[in-house]
Amino acid sequence: MRTRILLSALAATGLWAGTALAQTQPGPPATPGNSPPTNVPDNTPPRSKPGTGPATQPDNTPRDAPKGTGPATQPDNTPPGSTPVPRTPPAARPGTTIGSGGTGVGVSGTTTTRETPVGTVGAGTTTAVIPPELAKLEAQAAVEVRAPEVPAGRAPEAKRVAEAAVKVRRATWVVEKLLPPPPEGVTALNLNGIKVGARGWLDTTADVVRTADGVTVIRPAGLTAENVVVGVPAVAGAGKTVSLRGEYIVDKAVTLDGREVLVLKEVAAAKALDDGLTRLIAAARARLEEAKAQYANAVAVLVAAKKKAVDAVMARAQAEAAKQIPVPDNATGEVRIKAKQDQQQLAGKLAKSELDKIAAMYGDVPAVDLTRQ
Repeated sequence: MRTRILLSALAATGLWAGTALAQTQPGPPATPGNSPPTNVPDNTPPRSKPGTGPATQPDNTPRDAPKGTGPATQPDNTPPGSTPVPRTPPAARPGTTIGSGGTGVGVSGTTTTRETPVGTVGAGTTTAVIPPELAKLEAQAAVEVRAPEVPAGRAPEAKRVAEAAVKVRRATWVVEKLLPPPPEGVTALNLNGIKVGARGWLDTTADVVRTADGVTVIRPAGLTAENVVVGVPAVAGAGKTVSLRGEYIVDKAVTLDGREVLVLKEVAAAKALDDGLTRLIAAARARLEEAKAQYANAVAVLVAAKKKAVDAVMARAQAEAAKQIPVPDNATGEVRIKAKQDQQQLAGKLAKSELDKIAAMYGDVPAVDLTRQ
């Protein structure tokens, strides 16, 4: 028994001596560039704060230090001879821009913006280039079709409508200039006054309205008469528009939904155009459709602005009329209705002068053919 106790004591003494020797034996010198060293043993005090460990270095922050103080704010305890390694920001990938507040495509640290080429349609976006021949015709149209003369005092919305209407007329002039004339001895077909048996030349496009009973109802360019409805034999797979180029005759009249539809029939096809002229006409028609869209938008803005002005004037006039012609609380139905009518009449009189000014400011909307050309 004494022998066993003696052996246990000797083993414990040897283990203690080995541990003490390991703690007093100096370790390898710190490698320059490591700050703080990563091979520090776990000497965290037993009463240290939660979260302290060898990975964060011993927390030598005094317990009475201000709130928020921690090992990261303590003096650098890097061993002598070591060189602190400064923190390096992440490297930027080639071809990108870091910290720029703008937009664009980064190329080798620069920002490239896409600009509209000279002589293109639109602003701020890249679109098809206008052919030089078309640009020349548009310059001629600007001379042939004069700019609008807008009277003084007109609202800005009215001026924009007038300018947009002139753009439509100029674009129409260009399209008509590009279209070849009818063959000799063939006159143009006026769609506004046609009847069965009428015959003539067409070179235009038309919007497809609908197809029923073997007839495709269309709305050709230049057709302004409200009482004339035109159609062609049903076109298989017709899209939104159809092309009418050649000599046509009003073949017959059919009734669809209670309305008479005059059906056009081609009697002589037009000669094919060369590819260059075909592309030029297509570009001119695209410019015309763009001008018509701008005109329609300008008219919508004008109508909304005029309505807002009229509503504001009428609201003030009706409020004043209600003060001058009050409706008694105990009035009967007939008396109340009569009072409301009198208020409306008075409001119209009170607002007349201001409504006349609004009508003069916004003027009449110019008549423009918005069908396809």
